[in-house]
Amino acid sequence: MAVTIREYREDDRAQVGMIWSAAFDGGQPNPRLETPELPLDLRSPDERSQVFVADAAGIVSGAFQIFYAPMTCRGAHFRCGGMSGVAVAPATRKRHVGSAMMTWSIEDMHRTGEVVTNLRAAHEIFYRRFGWECCGRCVRITCPVALFPRMDCVLPVRQLSVDDWEQLDSVYEQFAHRYSGMRLGRKGFGLSRLTQTEGTPPLVFAAGDPIEAYALLRLTVNPDLSVIEFAWTTLRGYESMLGALAGTGINRQTITWDEPSNGPFLSSKWFTRGMTAQLPNPSMFRVLDVPASLTGLSTRASGSFTMAIDDEILPSNRGPWRVSYCPEGVQVEPSDTGDLHMDIHQYTQAWLGEPSLADLLEHGFVSSSNTEAAQAATALLPPKTTYSLEYF
Repeated sequence: MAVTIREYREDDRAQVGMIWSAAFDGGQPNPRLETPELPLDLRSPDERSQVFVADAAGIVSGAFQIFYAPMTCRGAHFRCGGMSGVAVAPATRKRHVGSAMMTWSIEDMHRTGEVVTNLRAAHEIFYRRFGWECCGRCVRITCPVALFPRMDCVLPVRQLSVDDWEQLDSVYEQFAHRYSGMRLGRKGFGLSRLTQTEGTPPLVFAAGDPIEAYALLRLTVNPDLSVIEFAWTTLRGYESMLGALAGTGINRQTITWDEPSNGPFLSSKWFTRGMTAQLPNPSMFRVLDVPASLTGLSTRASGSFTMAIDDEILPSNRGPWRVSYCPEGVQVEPSDTGDLHMDIHQYTQAWLGEPSLADLLEHGFVSSSNTEAAQAATALLPPKTTYSLEYF
């Protein structure tokens, strides 16, 4: 079946609404998609985004959305396209419509200058076919209230509303710059897990003045209290917020929240038997422009190495490349040989930093014919905690 990818038009609204309703809403109508006065947007009307459709002989057979915002990697910012709402009409599934949308989106984002793309996948195996790979290790901690550590609220804690997001901006930005994989310039609570939960109005707790930590949650009849989003800039802010959550969840059975893999809870004396730590819903990333992903980095080290990248969709990423770096910057130029060899999946992981290039070399996912080249590459790309709060 011949498929053409094009920008969404207003006369596509009914068909796109049906596709997204079938994929994400159990077939129930979505008021936003059925109201012409409202912009067509899957979840986050404040973010800069575009909707695209797959057109098969004049019939809209699939749709997806791309959010555009900078993303962090090792303290630097890179242009990023976040994939959202990828869905195919039930009648045209298993007919390569999804594959056509993924291939086109990768090529188009590369053409428009995005350096990396990310998404949350329902089926990671599908997206791996196009080069996306899981990066970072989000840790979901579930603590029975009876075992919850006693935390003093050293900082004052107050309740805000979702309209007070600008007061949380500085906390989010500082938190984001600690990690690779965090998106910047969020407007309101767009792209947070808040946009994918329903129920009572959300509670926003903030610790400190100025704010040093915040948490978003909804109160439901569920005996378990789940925190939607949690960010902090200081340990005392973190502890004060946990103290506030303990009070909020005093009549619940458990309290659950997410942290990066190097988060305070597992690094402390608080974790005990009866608590659990899981690895849920990994974020997937894909580098779209290998040279730009390297020249945008900063480093205090000096060295050089060569590498070759397997990328079936974007041949311009393959190289081989000679990478030279020093505190003044990183240079990338074509090379005749590649001492390191990896595919775009492992390159994306190594670039972000978790799993690290050193781990990928040790496990054999990246091959090296030159020990000095491997050492030089790991000096430029040392381990870096990778984390993402965004849910598309």
